[in-house]
Amino acid sequence: METFLKIIVIVVVLVTVMVFYTLHRNQAHISQPPGTAKRLAVFFTVNSASTSDNPYFDELRTPEFVVDAEKLYQQVLNTGGGLGWGIIANDKDARNVDFVVRSPVFLFEDDVYVEVKAVDANRSSLYIRSSSRTGKADFAANSGHIQTLVKQLKKNINEQ
Repeated sequence: METFLKIIVIVVVLVTVMVFYTLHRNQAHISQPPGTAKRLAVFFTVNSASTSDNPYFDELRTPEFVVDAEKLYQQVLNTGGGLGWGIIANDKDARNVDFVVRSPVFLFEDDVYVEVKAVDANRSSLYIRSSSRTGKADFAANSGHIQTLVKQLKKNINEQ
């Protein structure tokens, strides 16, 4: 009985470490508003994330860039490809693209849809939606995809 209990404790500890490592890798920001409990509730029950002007999490606020929509669209295509994301479909006229992102360990597939919107002649914004194809929880993977794309786009645009 004592050995069985030790095995159970070890398994629980390992699973906990794996979950929190995954949340950290997916940029879950669990200590940020609206708080750890609310963030964990979302990450353990929802399998999608999207940007909006009034997001539940600040890191999902609609990103804006000081670059025209055509240039941003090309940057989105290049950046997604540079991240190793596969392009499923893209529409140059509508300035949108569908990517597939595979998780590094279990190769789960997530769909990332990106639409570039012109704000004015020199500024544009992105609507991004990331959804898991399987499962009911994403452990912040979809939010992580959005943050990764936005951070890399900002870096690439600033380097020009």
